[in-house]
Amino acid sequence: MKNRIIITLLLLATAASAFATGRDTLRRTFTLSPLPESSFAIQNQELDDYLQYGFHLGTDLSVSTRQLSDYDKLENLLSGTFGFFVRGGYRYIFGELGFNYMFYKGYYEVKSLELKPLGAETVESRYLQIPLKVVGYLPVGQKKICAFMPHVGIMYQPLIHVTKNDINYGKHNLTKHQFLYQAGLGFRAKFFNVEVAWKKAIKPFYSDRESIKQSYVNIMVGFQF
Repeated sequence: MKNRIIITLLLLATAASAFATGRDTLRRTFTLSPLPESSFAIQNQELDDYLQYGFHLGTDLSVSTRQLSDYDKLENLLSGTFGFFVRGGYRYIFGELGFNYMFYKGYYEVKSLELKPLGAETVESRYLQIPLKVVGYLPVGQKKICAFMPHVGIMYQPLIHVTKNDINYGKHNLTKHQFLYQAGLGFRAKFFNVEVAWKKAIKPFYSDRESIKQSYVNIMVGFQF
């Protein structure tokens, strides 16, 4: 009886030792070893290397002639733009998508087919803007505090509202779906941005008569995160 007890104890000790050894082996098999430090490099990169976003505001300065058509003249133009943008890319090149709200206000003088004055009035047009750009990112210095940012792209600009007026301006005769191409240069200092761009309309200003395709110098300032 005593011998049986000793044998039983030895078997239990052996089984327990085997189980412990097997569990350690299983743990070593399924435990991931630490990844090399280089695999976490993406976490140590500045966010600017991959994603940039922010908001901006600015104005368009018309460089086109004030004579929009043979019958329409524009004076005292005032415009303003406010919106946000997001960029995605790596190091030196990014794709940018934006969403802006713009108002375009001016004093219009209208003439008849016989070039007789029909009236003059201040009218405000309001637009949405969806710019799509390719943006270069050229840091100045090793700390990347400052950078030059050239860009080129296209913008879709739908007309959403025209204020009431007595000179018959509205969505029926202003181009409702405008497209513009643009190119410019920006400069970033930490989180502050300033940008100057040239924009050119692809379609005429009016949809019901021969008119110019307006061009602008666009000046924007903003903050980037």
